[in-house]
Amino acid sequence: MSYRTNNFLIRGQYLKKIGLSAMSVLITLIALEVALRLYGYNPLKAAREQRFTAMHPSPYPDLKYELTPGASGRGWGTDIKINSQGFRGPEPSNNPSTQRIIVLGDSIAFGNFLPLEDTVSFQLQQRLASAGRDAEVLNFGVGGYDTLQEISLLEIRGLKYHPALVVVAYCLNDISITSLDPEHVRRMQSSHSSFVYESRVAQLILGNIETIRTKYWVKYMNDPEVFRREHQNEIDPIGNDESELLDLMKQAPKWPTTTWYGDRDRVGRLRFAFSRLARTSKENGFPVVIMIVPLLLDNGGVYSHRAANRIVEMEARRAGFDAIDLTDEFMRAGMGSLKISAGDVLHPNKAGHAIMADSLAAYINEHPQITQIKKQ
Repeated sequence: MSYRTNNFLIRGQYLKKIGLSAMSVLITLIALEVALRLYGYNPLKAAREQRFTAMHPSPYPDLKYELTPGASGRGWGTDIKINSQGFRGPEPSNNPSTQRIIVLGDSIAFGNFLPLEDTVSFQLQQRLASAGRDAEVLNFGVGGYDTLQEISLLEIRGLKYHPALVVVAYCLNDISITSLDPEHVRRMQSSHSSFVYESRVAQLILGNIETIRTKYWVKYMNDPEVFRREHQNEIDPIGNDESELLDLMKQAPKWPTTTWYGDRDRVGRLRFAFSRLARTSKENGFPVVIMIVPLLLDNGGVYSHRAANRIVEMEARRAGFDAIDLTDEFMRAGMGSLKISAGDVLHPNKAGHAIMADSLAAYINEHPQITQIKKQ
């Protein structure tokens, strides 16, 4: 047998093996596609109907992304409807004399996993109405926002409502970067028109890639050096003579990883955010109260994050705000009984939101700086 003939046979066998391997892979992918469809796997449909139609990249760099006016459907574990003004809840009234309270916050204030009527904003408005007070409570919560984003949203979208009071529903992870990457939102939105992404196998593969990519983006953005570089103009200094604060920072727990209260840059950015809110408050004539929502952790009757809560309270009062720390109320009710689910230490359930609403109603009814909200 000649060399040329032998080489031709070897090449043919090689191509045959490649062909068989490709056919095997193709059959496997087809079988997986059929199985996923029979199982009902279709996260793209959920994305179309839910999160990534309910938000869009913001033209304002400080916000990064916003809720989409008029969006509705199933998302964030509940039925959602975003009004024409871009926040969750009914349309605000057109009555210029209506007193308004704006609740800023992240997914807790928004009400992830809760129907609208269970959220703190809705429950607070009910309590005020029962007390004969004519006031609208506007829910400006947006999932993933940190404190500076929340304040920017107030300045950009909220000041036109001339709030009589601004409440910051503060979650301890607001000091870190937990926001969605705007590019992630754009990618998910653009994928809706992709023919390839209609494949369930493609959704499975690309969805996992996107999850990993987002995880590493959050990790990268929270790296201390990256955080300092990205936010160098948003960090107020902490003096070496601030002994009480520095002692608390030493005591601050280093877990979960979404709490960074031992880091000067993080606390300095919180100080910067509260200082900016204080200026906006003074310029527009509304008081501010910081409502600290504790992590739902209870280790034998001991709350492990009191140092972090105390740091937030100190920074709030330093800016001239009142602060409501809900930890004791939550502990009395039982942290476990307030969880939306067993593994979720962030999001209170309806009962937790009721405690939040009760505390705010008491503050509004009793605190002298809110007397401009007149009884009917």
